Amino acid sequence: MDEFSTSFRDRYEHSRTLDLEKQIRECADYIQHPDVLVHEFLESYYLIERVTDPERQDELDERESDELILERFHDSLELEILADGEPTERIVCAGGAFDPVPSEQHPAMRHRGLDYIGLRESSSSIVLGVTATSSQESSYLLLLRALNCFAEVTPPFQLSRLRKLVIRDRIEPDASFDLQMGLSPQSVDAAAAPLQQLSRDLAEAFKTRIVADPQFNGTLGWIECLSLDPDNTDLQTTLRRAWRL
Repeated sequence: MDEFSTSFRDRYEHSRTLDLEKQIRECADYIQHPDVLVHEFLESYYLIERVTDPERQDELDERESDELILERFHDSLELEILADGEPTERIVCAGGAFDPVPSEQHPAMRHRGLDYIGLRESSSSIVLGVTATSSQESSYLLLLRALNCFAEVTPPFQLSRLRKLVIRDRIEPDASFDLQMGLSPQSVDAAAAPLQQLSRDLAEAFKTRIVADPQFNGTLGWIECLSLDPDNTDLQTTLRRAWRL
């Protein structure tokens, strides 16, 4: 068994095999028992905290792959966020795909970690972004992936690794984290609407509980769901906000 394997990751991988109707039922069950989600998140956080060690820094860094030339998100890429059709802010990417848990396969190919890490111009926060590659990846699955990455990247040693490899001291050490989920345009339809609302409710229930934990006070900022705009250039990606909390 991989030392970085967690039951929370296993839950996400299982959920990826479910059809839309079963995802709706599973998400609704989580909403009825939000403490289960929080428990799985904390369990993952503490496991990653235990198995990471500053003395292993070089070993972990050696497992990082070079950046893919054709990767959609990359360092210095600008993301424009629209709300009600109007630009609201820009986010500058500090880096493209990043696996909180090192893997032999490039994270842009594995597509189980973060798709981009950004810095908000309007505040001192680090954006952890996950995006759907197809209509099959729902807002619920993106939320589970984002929460897994959040649990895996925020333990102390993991934070130092993130700063060394991606952030490079471009933002204050005590910066909070925002979670962004980018849906494909094809997945924003009537059939997926109930799951999008349930995902928002689940995200709200999770945030309410986790920010009440003194250890995570000030760590989690916004959680927001966006839709990727198919009409974007190579130099800028436009995302339309569906909800934010």
